[in-house]
Amino acid sequence: IRARRPDDLSPIESGQVPEEISPLVRSLNDMLERLSQSIQMQKRFIADAAHQMKTPLAGMRMQSELALRETDQEEIHRSLEQLSKSSESATRLVNQLLALARAENQTPENKPLAPLELSELARTTVQDWVQLSFTHRIDLGFEQPGHPVMVRGNPLMLRELLSNLIDNALRYTPAAGSVTVRVRTNPLERQAILEVEDTGPGIPASERSHVFERFYRILGSNVEGSGLGLAIVREIAQQHDADVEILNNPHSQDPKYPGSLFRVTLKLQRRPDFIEDIG
Repeated sequence: IRARRPDDLSPIESGQVPEEISPLVRSLNDMLERLSQSIQMQKRFIADAAHQMKTPLAGMRMQSELALRETDQEEIHRSLEQLSKSSESATRLVNQLLALARAENQTPENKPLAPLELSELARTTVQDWVQLSFTHRIDLGFEQPGHPVMVRGNPLMLRELLSNLIDNALRYTPAAGSVTVRVRTNPLERQAILEVEDTGPGIPASERSHVFERFYRILGSNVEGSGLGLAIVREIAQQHDADVEILNNPHSQDPKYPGSLFRVTLKLQRRPDFIEDIG
C-alpha cells in the first residue's frame, strides 16, 4: 500500500496472503471501496456545481454591468430586479446541490433510520409551504388517516423529500389550482404511502423515467427550476428502500391540466396501539 500512487484505491490482491490475515485484507478492501465511492461523490459534486453555476453567475455579471452603465433610473431598477432574481436562482441551485450531496452521503452507518410518525412529519412540512401557496393562489391541502402511520426513516431527509415534491407541484400548478399532500396506509401489503397530487399539466408517460435524472428538464417547459428536485427525491427514497412512481391525477377532470400524482411507498412498521385502516 505504501508503494502505491496516492490515487490508487484498487483492492488488495488477497489470493496470495496467508489465511490468518485474510480478514484484515477484506476489511482494508472494504474501507478502500467506501473511500473510493466517497471521493467519486465529491468529484461529481464539484463538477456539477462548477458546470451549473456558470450560467447564473455569467447572468449576474452581465446584469450588474448593465446597471453600472445605465443612467435611466427605471432601467437601473429593472437590471437590479433581474440581478435579484438571478441571485435567488443561484442560491436555490446551491441549496439543492448541497441537499443532493447530503442525501447521497447518507448510509445506515452514519445516519441510522429510526421509527417516526409519517403523518405528523408530513403535516408540519406542509405548514412550511402554506404561505407560498397563498402567494401563488393555489389551494394546498393535507389528508391523513385517523391513526399513526409508523415508518423507519431519517426525519430530515424525508422532510427534504416531501418539500421537493411540494415545491415541484406548486411550480407547475397554475393559479386557482390545487395541490394535495396525502398520507395513507395499505396494511395488507404493509405499506405506508405518501402522495403529492397536483392539477398541473401532468408528465407524459415517455418522460416519467427521465425526470428523476440530474438536471433533466422536459422540453418546452417554461417553469424555472434547477432540474435537481426530483433527483433528490429519488436518492432519498432509495436510502429508505422506498419506491417512487408518477401517475396521472385520478381526480382531474380538465384535459388541458391532467395533473400528476407522485407516490412514495415505504415499509409500514407495526405498532400495537393503533388500528390500521383497510385502504
